Amino acid sequence: MFDKFGKLRRQFCRYLAIGALGFAIDGALLYMLVAEGANPYWARALSFAVAVTVTWRLHRVWTFRTRATAGARREYFGYFAVQILGALTNYACYATVLGFLAPTPANALVALAAGAEFGLIVNFAGARWLVFKGASVSDAVDQSTG
Repeated sequence: MFDKFGKLRRQFCRYLAIGALGFAIDGALLYMLVAEGANPYWARALSFAVAVTVTWRLHRVWTFRTRATAGARREYFGYFAVQILGALTNYACYATVLGFLAPTPANALVALAAGAEFGLIVNFAGARWLVFKGASVSDAVDQSTG
């Protein structure tokens, strides 16, 4: 039992590492597009889509090492939907927390952190148990060592 939680913890750490890479890709692309004169709202939609695509592929081959229980296209769209749900959860939590606090820069960061935590939980749980449900914890961890 403890081994299973250790493997799940390692899987979650991989999820965090790929998420950090996705954030960097998202931010870099957004910055470049806006610097070149793109509308920041449209640029954000594009940078989000690119980051989601990259993270889906990396999660598929490293974090969750799927056994293709669904076709890649179906899996991708499921992953994209989970990421949108996570983003909406993040923002809803942010707005709720900020609604109880004075609108200061420091409180905005507190609300941002709370939103990020809830969004992360939704994203990981959705990816792990809905999108990549064919990948066991041992598959994701054991196959990467060999």
